[in-house]
Parts: sequence; C-alpha cells; structure tokens
Amino acid sequence: MRSFINWVHSLAYVVKGAHAMRKGDDEGVIRNYSRAIEISPEDLDYYYARGHAHWHKRELGLAIADFSKAIELNSDDIYAHLVRGALFQEKGFTAQALTDFNYVLDKSDGFALAFYLRAKCHVEKKDYERALADLDEALENDPNHEKALELKAWCKSRLDDNDQKSRRDV
Repeated sequence: MRSFINWVHSLAYVVKGAHAMRKGDDEGVIRNYSRAIEISPEDLDYYYARGHAHWHKRELGLAIADFSKAIELNSDDIYAHLVRGALFQEKGFTAQALTDFNYVLDKSDGFALAFYLRAKCHVEKKDYERALADLDEALENDPNHEKALELKAWCKSRLDDNDQKSRRDV
C-alpha cells in the first residue's frame, strides 16, 4: 500500500516533468523527476526521463548515474544498458561502452543500433576488422542504416590504406 501511495504522490511531479519535457525545459524535467524519485525511488521511468534531460544538457556523468541506477533496479534492462553505453562512448570510456553493448547484444536478437555503436567502439580502438564484422551484422538487420553504410565504407578505406602501407614497407 505504501508504494502505491508514493506512486500517486509522485504523479503530480511526473505530470509537471512531462509538461516541462514537451516545452524543452530540461531544468524543469530534472527538478520534477528528481522530486518524483525522492517520493518513489523504485520507478525506472523517472530515472530515464531525468537521465535524458541530463544528456540533453550535456551533463553526461549525471546521465550515466541515472541509467546506472535504472540498471541497479533492473539489471536485465536492455534499454538502460544501451543508453548508458552510448553515454560512456560519448564520454570516451570505450571499455565501459563495450561492456554495455556486449550485454545488449547477448540479450537481444539482431539489434542494428547496438551493432553500429559497438562498431564505433572498435573504430576508436582502430580494430577495423571487428568494426566491419559488427557493421555487417547491423546492415543484415537494417540494410538501410545510413550511418552503418558510411562507417563501413570508411573502415574499408582505412584497411585499404593500411594494406598499401604494409606493401610499401616490405
């Protein structure tokens, strides 16, 4: 009964937060969802909303913390792992991003976006062969994924450049 009462009390802040979101008021989203979290800290959706507002404001550390809390509340949450991985990647934490993307791909079938994002991590590490393998998977699941097509062409050019350099060095 207590959690239902908390949920009802948190709804006023959720409505205000949703209204702020529609207006593009990130501060209002953060303020209202923070209040909703104080009242009902077990609701994943509140962390998602606040985390996205932090991301939009470029407060990547705070966004990562919100999606990490969502994962703490539900470790099987593929969405939270995917978003946190993208945030880690944006912050330059390639190893942590790879861990989240690997989790998503282990738990889902043919998720083109996750393959594409993992490929970007491999590119960051200059592992173009692995990047191409992931891009092939992404394109198998979404043949029109423009960014995957562009990155695949770029990776192939990097491998071709490396091949030519190797031949010159011989």
